[in-house]
Formats: sequence, C-alpha cells, structure tokens
Amino acid sequence: MSSTTATKVLIVSAALALPFGLEMPSSAVAQSGSTTASAQDPTTLMKDFLHYVRIAKPELAAASGQALLDSSITDEQLALLVADNDLEDKLISVLRRGRRMPGVEGIVAEMETRVEDGRIALARDPERINKAVEMLGGTLRQKMLAETRLVAAGEYAMPALLAAVVDGSDPVLEVAATTVIERIKRQAVLPLCAALMQVDPSAQRKICNMLGEIGYPTAEPFLLELADAEGTSDVVKDAAMRAFKRLGGSSTSVSAQFVALGRRFFDQEMSLVPWPAESMNNIWSYDSYAGLTPTAIATPIYSDVMAMKMAQTALGFDDASADALALFVASDLRRGNEMTDGMVDPIYGDQSYSPEFFATAVGPGTTQDVLAMGLDQFDTALVNDALVALGDTTGRANLFIGARLPLLECLRYPDRRVQYRAALVLANALPKQSFPGDDAVVPLLGSAVRDSGSMFGIVVASNDEDRRTYGSDLQAMGFTVLDGGDSYDAVRSQLGRSVGLDLVVVRGGSALIRETIKGLRNDNLAAAVPVIACANSADELDLGNDFTGDRATMVWTAGGDQQAFMNAATALLKRTGGASMDEGEALEFSLASLDALARVAASDSTVLEVTSARPALLEALANGDGHMHLLVADVLSMMPGSDAQQALIDSALAASDEMEQIDILDLVAASARRFGNQAAPRQVSALRDMIRSSQGDVADAAGRAFGALNVGPRQAVELILK
Repeated sequence: MSSTTATKVLIVSAALALPFGLEMPSSAVAQSGSTTASAQDPTTLMKDFLHYVRIAKPELAAASGQALLDSSITDEQLALLVADNDLEDKLISVLRRGRRMPGVEGIVAEMETRVEDGRIALARDPERINKAVEMLGGTLRQKMLAETRLVAAGEYAMPALLAAVVDGSDPVLEVAATTVIERIKRQAVLPLCAALMQVDPSAQRKICNMLGEIGYPTAEPFLLELADAEGTSDVVKDAAMRAFKRLGGSSTSVSAQFVALGRRFFDQEMSLVPWPAESMNNIWSYDSYAGLTPTAIATPIYSDVMAMKMAQTALGFDDASADALALFVASDLRRGNEMTDGMVDPIYGDQSYSPEFFATAVGPGTTQDVLAMGLDQFDTALVNDALVALGDTTGRANLFIGARLPLLECLRYPDRRVQYRAALVLANALPKQSFPGDDAVVPLLGSAVRDSGSMFGIVVASNDEDRRTYGSDLQAMGFTVLDGGDSYDAVRSQLGRSVGLDLVVVRGGSALIRETIKGLRNDNLAAAVPVIACANSADELDLGNDFTGDRATMVWTAGGDQQAFMNAATALLKRTGGASMDEGEALEFSLASLDALARVAASDSTVLEVTSARPALLEALANGDGHMHLLVADVLSMMPGSDAQQALIDSALAASDEMEQIDILDLVAASARRFGNQAAPRQVSALRDMIRSSQGDVADAAGRAFGALNVGPRQAVELILK
C-alpha cells in the first residue's frame, strides 16, 4: 500500500473510531494532524465508499471501505446504516460493479456479506419480533414499521404472530397479525400447517381461512386431513374444505395428498425450502404450552427429512401405499448420502434401523421403484444404493416387476458403478427370457474385470493452454483424459467411445459454461456426469445461482493451484457418488464380475452370451497375475473358442510359479474336456517338451492337460520310449 493510501486509511479510521467510543493511539492522531477535526461518521464513510466505487476510484474506495469494516461496527449496525439512509438500491448497484474492480473486490465481498448477515440477524431477533407484534396495535406509523419488520423476518415471526391469532383476546391485534401472516405468504404455510391439528376449533377455522387466502397448494394435505378427522366440527370441516378447494385440491385421499407433497420435497423444489441459500432451515412443531417451535436442521437434508415425514404420515393413513413406502425409503437413503461429518439429524437421527435395512426389507418391487426415482433425478448415489439392495434381494423370480424396467435403464446410465452393478444383478439372476439390452450385460462384466479402476475425464475450454492445464490436473488424480475441445460437441463426440465419462471440466466465460452444461444435462448419456465449472471470479456468483439446484455441478473459481482443484473435484465426486475407485473397490467389482461370468458360463445360458466377455478376459489374462490371473483363467476355461484355450496353454507354459502353473494346466485340461482339442501344433509340441523336462506335480498336471487334448497314443508312446 502506498504511503498516500496508508495515510488515507489512517485518517478515515480515526474518524470512524470516535462515534463508536474507540480510543486512537497518539501516533495515529499525530499522523492524521488537523484532519481529525473534520472526522467523518460511519454514514459518510459508507456513502464515500459507494461514491468512489461508482466513479472508479479504487484507492479512495478501499480507504473508506476498509476503515468502515475494520472498526467496531457490527453487522447489525451496518445493516441499519444502509436501511436508515435509504442506500439499499445504490448498494446493490455499486457492489455489482465493485466485484469486477481490481483493488476493492475483497472489500466489496466482505461488505456484501456483512450487510446481508446483519439484515438477517436483525430480522430474526426474537426481542425485535415480539416488540414489532406489540407495535401492530399502535399508531399507524408504528403499525407500518412493524409490518415491514415482521414480513422481513418471514417464518421466524410466525410463533409470535400465531400466538396473537390463537389468543384472540385483542381483536385489533388479531386482525393485524392475520394480515401480516397473509403477507408473509409462502413461509407462513408450513408453520400454520404444523399447528392446524393441535389448536382449538376456533383457531383451526382462522388458520384454514388464512391458508386459503395465502393460496399455496402446500397446505392441501393438511386441510384434507383436518376435514376428514374424527371429531372435526362441521364449521371447521366446511372451512377446511373451502380452503382446500380454493387451493385447487380435488383428491379425496389424504394419503395420496401427503405422497404428492412428499414427492415435491423429494424433487427438491426450491419453492418449498424457506431459506435455500442458508446452511440451516427449520422444521416446525406445535404444542399448547410452547406454541410454534422450530427445530433447526441442515439445509442439505431438509427436503429429504420433510419427504420422509410426508411419507410417514401418508403410511399412517394407508399402510398399503406403495408410493409412500418407496418415497420413504428413497428419501431415507438420500438423507444418509447427504449427511456429512458433524451434521446432525434431530428428526430421524436416532431411528432404530438404517436406510440400507429398509432398502432391502421392503423387497425388490419397492426397491425397483426407489431405483426409478433415483434415475429420474439423475441421483447417482441413490441409484447405486438401490442397486446394492437389489443385489441382495433380486433373482430370476422377481427380476422384472411392473411396467417400467429401471434395471435395464441402468445399463446405459452415465456412471461406471451403476452400469456394473446393474449388470451384476441381471447376470446373477440367470434370466431365462431375453430382454432389451441383454447383449450389454456380459461385455460390461468383462469391462469390470479389465478396467474397473479406470476413470475417464474430459476438458472443455476456450483455449489449448487451459485444456492442457486442467488435463494435467485430471491426470494427477489418476484420470484417463480424453480429447477435449472448445464446446459441448467435444464431449458429445466422446460419449459412447468409453464405458462412461466420470468428470467434465469446463473452463471459460459464462456463456461457454452455460451452453456446455445445458448440452450435458439434455443428453441422456451425460445427464448425471459431474461437472466442474471453472469460472472467472466475476461470474462465480451468477453461475452459482444458476446451478444451485444441480447437485452434479460445482462452480469453482479458476486460478487456484492444482491441489485446490483436486480437492474440489474430489468433493464433487464424493457428493455425486462418482468418486474414483480405489484398488479395493476395483478389485471387488472384478471379483464379483468374474463370479457372475462363471455362473453364466456354467449355466449354458441362451440369453446371456458369455463369449461377449472373451476379448476383455483375454486382455486381462495377458496383463494380470496372482489370484486374479487364476480366476480369469477359470472363466476362460468354460468359454468355447480356440483363442480362449490357446491363451490358457500359453499362460501355463509361461507361468513362473509352480503352483500357478499346475492350476492353469488343470484348467487347460478342463477346457479340452469340454470343448475338445483346439490347441495349435506348436502348443502341443511345447507341452510334450514340458513333460519331458519336468517331473513330479508339474509333470502330472502337464500329463493331464496333454491327455485331455487327446493328441493320440503315439505321443504317449514317444514319452515312454524317451
């Protein structure tokens, strides 16, 4: 910082300190000189900051803004300063410009955050809310001020407002509170619904009228529940049905209504989340003593927990509802996936059974419904969870249930784990009848044996340098980087050439990022692929807002080092269920796939062609070793074709470990017994030479293979006479 700028910061700091009771050091007073006589107050500093940003004077803007932020002024005081001086519109305009101005970007970001935090803290302060409710019965000016504060508080004002309505002892206050509740609109609905079944009939009628006036269909199931409840008076029932019909309700099934609302929560409609940009939201309850009470819950699991509550309520009205059961299981699984270290679920956190228990206990029919829900949402983690459960409960008798066949859709889903798991479920069931996509099952299992640990990524960027930079970052993470380009077309050309894309990196301006992600999300082969959008700092906020509802897209500020990028990519992959496989998981898929292929081969299936995996297994045999090598050889011994048998013989001849050589020679014998002699003449000669040069167990195993090939007694006579 230049000496001139430093002096300016010191002067404005001295000016700001006085109104807030700060004591300036004598050195600061000495340096500021006579300028302290004309010290500026916080309002002037804020206005100067906004003025200097507007006329593009970054040094002067930084001096005023930093002094204001470094003072003892609180977030709440900052927010009041802006509101009391009617600076809201100017602040929004200037801050938008300041985000792109070198030298003040950091100050602008901090100012924006602190003012917003201050507004929220002021609006939700319980004492201010209670005082505002009291002011509703005051003068016209007090009433107008109170309404503004309470509407700004949103759902946080509901406990005090509803208490005034339920109490009803002050008609003027009740009318005013009712008016404010109706002005709060959407955020008032769920708190009102939480109270609906718990208050007295008079209050129930009032709440019904308010819900009808607000007009949000979220209230429909609660109104129908009240109207159908035993003991509901005719007056209240009429009020409930009047409001229900006013909202557009027509169903007569309370259970179906709650399922419909639960599906909206499961679909994560942003309009149902009171504060989508905040880390916490509230779930409301009501009792006659405490009134309305909020329970804070982490925003990432808010919609899932609400969906579970709606499904649970629906099952209480109809315990045979398949839709409600699937909704509960799917939401429970997703809730578990969204939970991170340190996150607490105060609603379902202590339930007796795990999400995985319910996913298996409900049976394959419901789990396939859950799988379909995951596919519709492109929720890769949920799809994988459902497939794991189906692997434990599905067989030939219950493989295909219902008109939709979600298992088959998984074979073309853009995620390697999903494809592998679906293929395993289908193969292990050993189906007797053909089905669409049956020709993809065995090749996928072969791919799982050969390259289950591989990850494929691609970079879309506006220039070659960025493609090289981010391509190197992906390679450092273990990705195989496919040829990219400068548009979505580059991604489209790669789809179908590999088992699937695991990560797409987009680097460029906002237009390129939006167009590329739009293309991906509209393509069934890439709709669920995780995307890191590497944006300029000036575009980050707008792009972040654009993709708030897309859990497979992360907006990341370009310019960080390789480790920062790798951390961001790892977090995104973990969130979407597409994290790279470690050696253990890759081995698990390989072993499971070999076991399934062995079962298919042994069954002589006419639906699944085990030979479709032969190219992949031959490659795995040539490159593998140890136990995996023997397992691959075992499956090849059950496959027809001279290339399979000849590869086994070559592997036996080349084996350096005596026990492995014996085992593979016995597999050569097994292949020969099943399919006859398909060995090349050179291999027969090599086996004869092995017998001549070996002894003991190796010679015995070579003899068994030699005999099974049935090359004729003359070869045996030659060995006797050697």
